[in-house]
Amino acid sequence: MPAVNRSVDVLTSRAVVASWLFAATAIPLALVIAALGQAVGAMLGGCRWIGISLPLDHAVWALVNQPTLDFAARPAALGYWVGSLVLPLLVALVGIGFVPRPSTLGAELAAVQVTWATAVVGIAWLPLLDPSDGHLARWLELQRLPSELTSVTPAVAAIVTVPAVLRLLALLRGARRQSGRGLRLGAVLLHLVVPCAAGLGVAGYLLHPAPVAALIGAAVPSVVAFAIAWYGYPSPFVRPLATLRGRTYVVGAIAAVLLWAVVWTTGRPLGNGTSAGLLWGHAEGFNNIRAWIQPTSLGSRQPTSLMDEPDGS
Repeated sequence: MPAVNRSVDVLTSRAVVASWLFAATAIPLALVIAALGQAVGAMLGGCRWIGISLPLDHAVWALVNQPTLDFAARPAALGYWVGSLVLPLLVALVGIGFVPRPSTLGAELAAVQVTWATAVVGIAWLPLLDPSDGHLARWLELQRLPSELTSVTPAVAAIVTVPAVLRLLALLRGARRQSGRGLRLGAVLLHLVVPCAAGLGVAGYLLHPAPVAALIGAAVPSVVAFAIAWYGYPSPFVRPLATLRGRTYVVGAIAAVLLWAVVWTTGRPLGNGTSAGLLWGHAEGFNNIRAWIQPTSLGSRQPTSLMDEPDGS
């Protein structure tokens, strides 16, 4: 058996490029998953989902009509406030070990990237991005709990990324039986840290002021990943995997373009501190459209915002 099986080696340039394409897909997908989590939580509480906003400088929002003006402070609103954390958490927990997928190197790299980005972006980054109007921050405020509890989310993200890190290292060792510490650290750097840091770093650079707390929070899983690579030596991935094909890159590129187009359409900056959104339903009197969201309505009526109301959510 050769010392290195290059057909499934994650350190080849072909594997790294494919992984970066999947990372470029996974980062905007994490924003969509967070918004979907809030939408599901809101609907379970009696709301009607009417739109979405996916800005880069605020928490993402599922735009909904609320059943009552004081809905935000009611127990039924728990899912509305924490759904954007719960769904990314579930995706990160099940993404590696429980989601069926083809026995290909591309599918494994995609699972690693989706799990990693969902945890880093959805759990470590978003809750700290908007300390005044983020979902978790607002829920803590309504419950009269310390706002410092938001700092727990990066640690949670670091924990749930462990399976993704171990799977990446197992893939490395499956192709290179002698995968020393330098190779393990290099794999974590190339596949996990570089693409995620590039995406969030650009977002942080474009925001004024830079979201220092969110950037530090997003770095915590990377520190843990490096620590695992430093000390860890998981068993090699033994299931036979098909090598990367040309269609892998095509699918990855198309998915990345489509998802970033969704983010741009529903969250691009519009100037004067406002961001885009999209409404497919009619915004009634009790809606949660923030003052900084200027949604494009697929209908004819323009929405109104309740952000000036004392209990508006």
